[in-house]
Amino acid sequence: MPSAKDDTITSTAAKKSIAEDLAKKQREISVTEFFEKNKHILGFDSRAKSLLMGIKEAVDNSLDACEEANILPDIYVRIDDLGEDEYRIIEEDNGPGIVHKMIPNVFGRLLFGSRFHALRQSRGQQGIGISATIMYGNITTGKAAHVKSMIEGDVARQMDIVIDTKTNRPVVSNDTAFIWEGKEHGTYIEYYIAGKYMNGKQSVYEYLKNTAIVNPHARITFVDPKGNTFVF
Repeated sequence: MPSAKDDTITSTAAKKSIAEDLAKKQREISVTEFFEKNKHILGFDSRAKSLLMGIKEAVDNSLDACEEANILPDIYVRIDDLGEDEYRIIEEDNGPGIVHKMIPNVFGRLLFGSRFHALRQSRGQQGIGISATIMYGNITTGKAAHVKSMIEGDVARQMDIVIDTKTNRPVVSNDTAFIWEGKEHGTYIEYYIAGKYMNGKQSVYEYLKNTAIVNPHARITFVDPKGNTFVF
C-alpha cells in the first residue's frame, strides 16, 4: 500500500510536469508575440530588408544542408512582383530533403530550428530561422507558404503552412504525396511577402553574386522580378 511519502512524491512530480508544460507553452507564445511586436529587432524593420532576409535565410539553409550531405549545391531563386509591394518568392535546392513529419515544425514553428535539414547552425540567421520569414509573410499578406520536399528513394510530399501566432504551431493544409518529375531529392519553398525589391549593394542580386563567389562549388540561378535570369 502506498505511503503518504509516496503520494507526496507522486504529487510533486505531477505538479512539476504540469509546471514544465506550462512554462514551455508560455515561452513559445511569448516568442511568437515578441516577433509580431519587434520586427525591427529581428531584421524585418523595412520591406527591402525583409525581402532580402527571407531569401538569405532560405539560401543559407540550402547551402548548409548540401554541405552536410556532401552534395554540390544547385539552388534556384525566383522573385515574382505581384504589384502593390507584394512578392512571391520561390527557392529550390537539391539538398537531402526533409522527413515528412518534420516539415510542419521546420517551417511553421519559431525556434524549432534555425535550419531546414540539420541540427547545427552554420550560415543561417542567429536565433529564429526560416519560420520567421514564413510568419512575416503570413502576417503581411495573409497567404500560406507552400513547401515540397523529397528524400532520395522516398515519395515526395507537399503542403501549405501558416503559423498560428497564438500557439506557435503550424497549421497544415493540402498535405499530399506526389511524383516530383526529374527530382531525386531536395526542398522547394514558395511564400508571399510584403517587400520592396532594390538594386545596389544591399540587393538580392548582390547577395547571391557574393554568395556564389565565396561558394565556388555552388550553382545559383536567379530570376529577378523583370524576368532576367542570372547564373552565378
